[in-house]
This record gives sequence, C-alpha cells and structure tokens, in this order.
Amino acid sequence: MINIKIINEQDISAAEAKRIMEARKKEGPMKDEQKICVEYLEKTQKLTKKQFDDLVEMLKKIEILKPRYVALILDIMPDTEEEVEALFSKERTNLKKEEIKQIVDIVREFKK
Repeated sequence: MINIKIINEQDISAAEAKRIMEARKKEGPMKDEQKICVEYLEKTQKLTKKQFDDLVEMLKKIEILKPRYVALILDIMPDTEEEVEALFSKERTNLKKEEIKQIVDIVREFKK
C-alpha cells in the first residue's frame, strides 16, 4: 500500500499536471504509478507552456467560466458547440450560445 500525504487539492488541467509531473521527474526516482502518469501525459498533452498560458488567459475572459470549467475545457479541447454543450450538460452553469461559440473558436485557434 502506498502512503501518500495530500498537501493541497485543486482542479487542474492535464497540461498543468504534465508540467508538475515533469518537475517531479527531475527530483529523483519515481514510483511506477508516477511513471505511467508521466508517459500518459506526454502522449496526450501537446500544448507548449506558452500556448497553454495563452489559452487559459483567453478562456478566463469568459466571465462565467470558473477555474474548474477552464480545466475541463483544457482536458477535452472540444471541437464543436455540441461537444461544449455535452461537456457542461451536468454542470451547474448555463452557458449562452455566444459563450459556447466563443469557447469553440478559442480552442480551435490553439488546435491548429
């Protein structure tokens, strides 16, 4: 059994998790679970730090998006308005059509 002490808990995107795990990798030997996590994140997360930071800033300009929602969008990177609607279907927020379109337009710009 692995004994892990939780120091802090917050919602983050997979891209941010990748950066955290890469920093952890430099600290020394990693446990098998950590190695698997790093391998997965390296395969799935393609944004550079600058792209990630720029995307976060653009999404934060949409006032209704809480940090948790921004992290959700960053993990899924929805291509269509339908995907955004599905992503938020069980959330306690009501996105307007123009906000949904804005999210899709921003994400598409970074997926090029």
